[in-house]
Amino acid sequence: MLPFLLLTLVLALDFGRVFLGWVQLNNMARIAANYAAQHPDAWASGNTSQQAAYQSLVQDDAGAIDCTLPSPLPTPTFPAGDTLGAPARVQLSCSFQLITPLAGGIVGNPLTVSASAVFPIRTGMVAGVPAASSIPSPTPSPTPAPTATPTPTPSTSPSPTPTPMCTVPKFTGTNTVNAQATWTAAGFTTTVIFSPVRPPEYVINGQSIAAGSSVACNSGMTVYDKHQ
Repeated sequence: MLPFLLLTLVLALDFGRVFLGWVQLNNMARIAANYAAQHPDAWASGNTSQQAAYQSLVQDDAGAIDCTLPSPLPTPTFPAGDTLGAPARVQLSCSFQLITPLAGGIVGNPLTVSASAVFPIRTGMVAGVPAASSIPSPTPSPTPAPTATPTPTPSTSPSPTPTPMCTVPKFTGTNTVNAQATWTAAGFTTTVIFSPVRPPEYVINGQSIAAGSSVACNSGMTVYDKHQ
């Protein structure tokens, strides 16, 4: 019985190590997707410093697991583009070297596990909403030729255009399917960002701006499925 018990123990250690590594790999994927959501243009613009920071961030977190990551790490993907609210997706895989030959003969050695995560992009422009254009400066009237007696009256400066303000509605306790209509009905011109990204639909339990606040009508709003 002793060899059988030892084999069972080693198999349990092998698969327990792989399971804990898979849990850590999921955490690494979430960290990487969160960074990609904060720097969506790092790969399109060729920003090598931000790309290096992404690689270093994942590699540092991988020190806690005993597996081999691909080098270089796969870059994030942006299936809906890199606009505000679009998903940033990261998929990672890692190869574990099994100790038990029997386990390796059954599932393969090394054993490769994968994990992925998706975060909404939090910087950039909202898709379908045009960028605000600057107000052109008024063309000054031509100065009349000076005469000997009268002094020309100075022209008045144009008054600045006031920023339109809107009152933030209450989202908590409502369903995500009604969020955009509620936001637009309050006079806002931006698109509501959902975290996590829909689908599925869920009851909103948190919002980035408190209900009843008076903010600019072009402000951004993020709603969450959990209290923030």
